[in-house]
Parts: sequence; C-alpha cells; structure tokens
Amino acid sequence: MRLIVLQNGAMVGEVACGQEAIYIGSRESCRVQLPDPRIPDQHAVIYPLGKAGWVLQRLDQAHEVHVNGTNVVDRTELKTGDEIKIYDYLIRAFPEQEGHLVRRTGGSASVAQLTRFVQYQLPPGTTTRKGSEDLQLHYDQLRRLGQVNLSFGQCLVVEELMDAALQALLETFAAQRAWMGVRRVNYGAMEYVEGRLLTGQASDLPEMCKSLRPRVLDRGQFVLIPRVSAEERASVLAGPLPGPDGSLGMVYIDTGDSDRIYDAGDLDYFVPMLNFIAIHLHAIFEQLARNRAATVDGEVSVAHAIQSRITPRKLPQWEELQFGAFREPGREHTGDIYDVVRLSNKMAAFMVAHTSALGPMPSMLIAQAQATFRSACMHLDAPHIFMRSLNFLLYDGQRDHPLDGFMGVIEPATGNMRYAIAGRTGAYIIGQRGDERRLGPAEPNPSLGLNKNAAFALLPEQLEPSETLVLYTPGVTTAKNRHDEPFGKERFINLLCDGFGQLASNMLKEMLNGLRNFTEGGVQPNDITVLLAHRV
Repeated sequence: MRLIVLQNGAMVGEVACGQEAIYIGSRESCRVQLPDPRIPDQHAVIYPLGKAGWVLQRLDQAHEVHVNGTNVVDRTELKTGDEIKIYDYLIRAFPEQEGHLVRRTGGSASVAQLTRFVQYQLPPGTTTRKGSEDLQLHYDQLRRLGQVNLSFGQCLVVEELMDAALQALLETFAAQRAWMGVRRVNYGAMEYVEGRLLTGQASDLPEMCKSLRPRVLDRGQFVLIPRVSAEERASVLAGPLPGPDGSLGMVYIDTGDSDRIYDAGDLDYFVPMLNFIAIHLHAIFEQLARNRAATVDGEVSVAHAIQSRITPRKLPQWEELQFGAFREPGREHTGDIYDVVRLSNKMAAFMVAHTSALGPMPSMLIAQAQATFRSACMHLDAPHIFMRSLNFLLYDGQRDHPLDGFMGVIEPATGNMRYAIAGRTGAYIIGQRGDERRLGPAEPNPSLGLNKNAAFALLPEQLEPSETLVLYTPGVTTAKNRHDEPFGKERFINLLCDGFGQLASNMLKEMLNGLRNFTEGGVQPNDITVLLAHRV
C-alpha cells in the first residue's frame, strides 16, 4: 500500500508501506511526519493484518482523526481510496496493485504527474540527459567553474547563494533570464523562489517551463531546447539541483530574443554548475539543521534547569496516604512538571502537567502551571477552579502551546477524591486485586490554553485502602527499545497492575526496573513522569 500526503490540497509526501507499522505524528521518527504543533508525537498507526488488509488505529484520544469524514474512536479497516483527515493534512491510501501509482527507479510518480510528463511534447532538436553522463569541458570553463564555486562557498544563507547563483548563470551563459526554485526536502513545493532578468528586474517562471518540471524534478533530467518554437526563438537550459536523496530544486535559463542558441557544449557546462550550486545548498541546509539542533539543545537545557528548581525535592506524606514520584528528563524535548502540597486543612493536593510545545515555550508553561497550582493550594481552590484559572492565564489566541494536566485533592482518612483533567494526561487507579480503572470523561477535555471559554468539570472518585492512583505523561509510553518498539500504555499499565497492593515506593521501583530493562539501548526523546498515591 502507498500513502499520498497532502497539505491544503498540495502533495507534500508519499510513503510506500511494507509489512511494518507506519506511525503518523509530529515526531521526526514517524514515517508520516506532520510538522504541526497541534498534532501529538504519535497520533495514529497504520499496520497490516496479514493478507486481510490494513488497519488504522488511533493512538491519541485527545486529537481527532477522521476517515472519510467519520471520527475514528479506536480503529478502522482501510479500503481503496480512503481519505484520512488530520487537521490540515489529508492522507490517501492506495494499494499498489490497483494501478493508482507507478513505481520507477529512485521513487514513484502519481498518475497526474505522469500525465503531465507525457502531455508536454518537447520541441524538435531537444536534448535530455542525466547528470551522471560524461562531460566535455574546456580549460577556461574549468577556471570559471572554480571561480563561481569559490563565490558560492562564501554564501552563508540560502538567499545569498541564490543571488550569487542567478548572477553567475546570467553572466556565464549570456542568458536574458534565470530562475531558481529551492526546497529543503526532495518533494513538495518550492520554499525559495527567485527569477531575474539580465536588466535586474524580477521574473516569474515561464509557462512553457512549468511543463518541464516533471522531467527535471521527478526524473532528474537536464534539458536543452535549442529553439522553443518558430514564434518564440528563445533557447533554453533547465535542470535539477541534485541533492543526496533527490532534487533540491530546479534551475531554468533562456536567451530571450538575443538569437543566441545553446548547444551540447553549453549543456555540458550547465550540469557541473548546477551540481556546485546544489552542493553548497545542501551544506547550508545541514548547517541550519546543526544550528537548530544546538538551539534545541540549549532550550532543553534551560527547561531542565527550571524544571529541576521547581520540582519538589521531598514529597509530603500522610499516615493513610503515601506518595511516590519519578521524572527522567527527555533527550530531545522537555515539558513535564508535578507537585504535591499539604493543604492547610490537612488534605493532599497534587498536580501533573505536560506540554508538547516546542522552543522556549515549555520553560514558561511549566513555571506558570506550578505557580498557579501553588496559588490555588494557598486559597484552597477546587481543582476545576485551578484548571479554569490556568487556562485563562495561558490563553492568548495562539495554538502553539497546549498544556495537558491533572489536579486532584484527596482526604487521606477517607480516600474521598475530587479532580479535574485537561487534555491527555494518563490517569488510572490500580485496584485491590490488580484491576485498573481509567479516570476522566469519556470524551477528553481540550488542552489548556487553546479555548478561552473551556470548562473543566469537577469529578468525584473514591480511593479505597490498598488502591493506588497513577498519573503519567506521554513520555512513558513513547520511550522505545533498541528495536524501535514503543513501551506503550498497555505494557505500562500491566506492569503496575502486577505490583498491586504495594506501597508507592515499591510499586514505583518495580515499574522503573521494567521500563529501564525494556528501553536499554533504545531512545527516550520526551520527559518521563510518573506520580503514585497509595492509600494504606
């Protein structure tokens, strides 16, 4: 099966499915990565059922996923032509054998792309070639290539490189027009586009050249058109910017009405020029990626420092109620906070919160969550009042900083509990016989900070003697072993159920041993936070 990914109607990716599970989410490790802050790390998974077909299973209950307009509650079987809708993204599923897609060396092309390719007939005398073919260059051409390559190497950003490349193309090939489109990946629309006339004026890509894009971008062909037509006497050179994994863009030049005619020697000269541009373009993108990684490392380090300072060093304990907590910082992202406070009326208040926000936002959000919680405790505010207050504080009309959280208050002597929950914080009670019951409404509440007028109900619960309340963040279930297999919610809950009836400290110790044994040699990109409250 193949998945075609579209964003706002434009194709942005294509994934060939083997017999492995295909994860859909915002994490880079997902085969179908949807870089949208509203989308969780792992939103859904598509996996084969032997020869019976393919199934889509929803992994995150706080965010909807629709198949053919219907919200998927748990899982659904995929059929030919089904459309999966997640926010601005549409994913179309096609079985390969039904002819919707045609496989070719180096990738695949849709029927629409192949139709455009066939429909456009190249003018008589046109030459097409691959960049891997042998070249013939003169000594003065080699010297010129060395000079422009030196100038390209001095460019630190994409815009500078494009400016230098367009000028070099106009001068080297006596062109009247040069146009360049650049993208950071080998599919989708151009992220950087610039065209220039010899006079310095801006220029769009000619309509005729748009028909060359399937050849240049999809097939990696360099094209020489000596004459466009009897009416349009311009001579054309067009070709890809070849990257390590496919075309990073496209270059087009023409002679306008100058009567100059490009020949095979110009095409031989054009190919290495575009390769030099592409090499420097790839180097710039790699440097940008390294800079971004360094920035992320710095942001994560700052968040870890803030997190460490505001996390309680010692949890309060009651004769009838014992708390235990564990948090391990994520390697790539941080955004968890927990707290436990002894109220003035001797009751226990506790909170766990998590954000999937990126950049510097997590540092601000976890600090605001803890400060609001402490203020609510000082005033003996009910959990749903805390949620409403924090939501009001976080809301600014932007959707890039969702916060999921759980706050509860327990009377230790009776086990009477009241709580409120926002988003997808995991919450269970492990019963006296090792059974579990999930806490929270059937339909999850929205995350904090997204809806100004969101309401959060105050919910009752009873924690009986020998029962344990478990709160955890998504990082527990997304941690992976060396085989890239996630720990998962089911494995985590089963591990806790196996330790039912124990004190919080013992249950936590057994859970951690199981988690670490599983993830040894694997990855833990996100914070792992677990808070237990065991009623003695």
